[in-house]
This record gives sequence, structure tokens and C-alpha cells, in this order.
Amino acid sequence: MSKFDEKIIIEDAEKIAGEFFRNFKKNKKIKWIITGGAGFLLSYFLYIVEVLVEKYKLKIDLIVYDNFFFGFNDRIKRFNKKKYITFIKKDLSKDSLNIINCDYFIHGASIASPTFYRKYPIETIKVNVLTLIKIFDKFIKQTKNPSSIIFMSSSEVYGNPPKKNIPTAEDYQGNVSFLGPRACYDESKRIGETICTNYFEKYKLPIKIVRPFNVYGPGQNLDDKRIVPDILKGIKKRKIILFSDGKPKRSFCYISDQIRGILNIMLNGKNGEAYNVGNNDMISIKDITKKFIKISRTKTKLFFKVNKDKNYTVDNPQNRCPNLKKIKKLNRWKTKVNTKQGILRTLRFYKII
Repeated sequence: MSKFDEKIIIEDAEKIAGEFFRNFKKNKKIKWIITGGAGFLLSYFLYIVEVLVEKYKLKIDLIVYDNFFFGFNDRIKRFNKKKYITFIKKDLSKDSLNIINCDYFIHGASIASPTFYRKYPIETIKVNVLTLIKIFDKFIKQTKNPSSIIFMSSSEVYGNPPKKNIPTAEDYQGNVSFLGPRACYDESKRIGETICTNYFEKYKLPIKIVRPFNVYGPGQNLDDKRIVPDILKGIKKRKIILFSDGKPKRSFCYISDQIRGILNIMLNGKNGEAYNVGNNDMISIKDITKKFIKISRTKTKLFFKVNKDKNYTVDNPQNRCPNLKKIKKLNRWKTKVNTKQGILRTLRFYKII
């Protein structure tokens, strides 16, 4: 028996595909490449492409590059049978990639969990910086460039903004510790954006930058070591331990709204510009944990402890919330899934309720 209810993701994919299928020409063959496409966030595109091809009869070839850091999970395996989806296993921090002419390209390969990028800092820097340069150098040598190139950056580029910059707009320049334990990720995303800007200005590559804010939902690996997976594991054990006072605040965005934002930017965003994507309802770590427990209707107990890792909360932003005015100007984009709905869908996916 499966540990997951895949119908939740399929329902999300059908709604997203129904919103965006008219943006693609029905009789045109579409070539799409995604790096990191087997991970939590971008694997949603596998389901969306499935709907676009099988329900809306679009002609799409999707190539997914991934190193399968957490393995080739059962949720992804079934796509091996789809002739229009090709998986290529590569560690892009070490290996080269062959880029064929494509219509859309999303570079999302990265290590995004603080626990893991602190463990693999050099690999994190390489894939966010050196791999990005290799990709762009290949594009400028081609006779045909994609219609759109997406670089998946991060809200981490803002560091720990002061209260006057909360919500944080795209023109805020950041307050980042470049020598701290999180710097390998934060700074490599920042220089990644600089690389994007310069390749756009010099070579006119159609690059757009996406800055996601705290995404959660179906498909996240429960050993990821980020807050929502830790909450879900804790609910299953009826015991959650927060290794902080729970006061830092975040804006949690359900994954389908994040994917809708990425698609909107890919199809309608301005080249050379960055866009926040997220939910601007800010809530503390303690309160989101309590909300998950309440909605799960379990007798889960919550404890607060100090982590043995002295760097566990170093440079951890106290408040993170996006200003969404810019993306809302793109086809009147807005979030559709509120926090309660998102938590319900997440709990149902993991068969907790």
C-alpha cells in the first residue's frame, strides 16, 4: 500500500494545466528541459506535462536532469513509462550536460535544505554558479535560444531584512552574512542572479529569475530536515521538537501556487528581471506547527529544545515575507490556496488524515 495519496498532486496538476494550456500552441512541438526536475518543487511539472499531453493533446518532450540525491522514488518511477519524458541522471556540479535546442529551460538543480547545503557547501556553490555559467555558455553558442529561461533563485538572497523591509520587495538589496554557515547557499544564489543579469545584458538571453518563499506541500521528502517535513514526521510520532523558540516568522506558500507563479513568469515575465513568488500571510514557526497539529486532529505534543549544533540557527532570518505587487501585475496572478486548505491537502497526501 502506498504511503502517499498521489491523487492530491494529480488534482493540483489538472487545475494548473487547465489554467495555462492555452499559452502553448497546440500543433507545435515543445521541447522543455528542467534541471532538478525530480525534486520536491519541480517534479510537479511532470504531472502538469502529463495532463497537457494526455488531456489537452499538446506535443511536448520533457527532459529532466537530476542526481536523485534522495533516490528515484516511487512517485517519480511511473513517469519512466511516458515516452515524452526522459530522465538523465547526472550530478551537474561535476558532470557536463548536453543542451539541445529547446523552447523552455528551468535551472532548478540545487541543494535547498539548510541541513544538507551546510553538509555539502562546495557542491551547492558549484551547481548554483559553475553549472549556471556552463548552461549559459552553451546557449550563446546555439543558433536558436529558448523562448524562456528560468533561474530558480531563493528568498534567501534577502538574508535577514529589517522590519521596514517586511514585506520584502525585489529591489531590496539584502542583508546577508557572506561568511556564515548558510553563505554557501545564500551567496551562490546571489551571484547566480548576477550571472543571469550579465548574460541577459550582454547576450540577450531570455532569462527570468524566480525567488520562491517557503514552499510546502505534497511530495516533500520527510527527511529533508526543513520545518514542514519535520512537523509531518513529528505528527506521525505524536511528538514534535522545535530546536528554537518558534518565534521567527515565515510566509508559507502551497506548492501549486508556487508552480503557477513559476509558469506565469516563464510565459509572461520580463527578461532580465527577478520576481518574488509566495504567500504574504506571515505566521510564526510555533503557530504554523500548532496549526498543523490542530488540523491533523492528533494528540501530538510540542516541545522546545536547544540543538546540539551551535550553528543550527545562526543567520536564520527572523522574518520572511514577500512583497507580491510585481508578480500580481502578470495576468493578475494571486494565490488560490489558503493556509488551512494547503495544510489539509498536505496531510491528506501523506495519509495523516
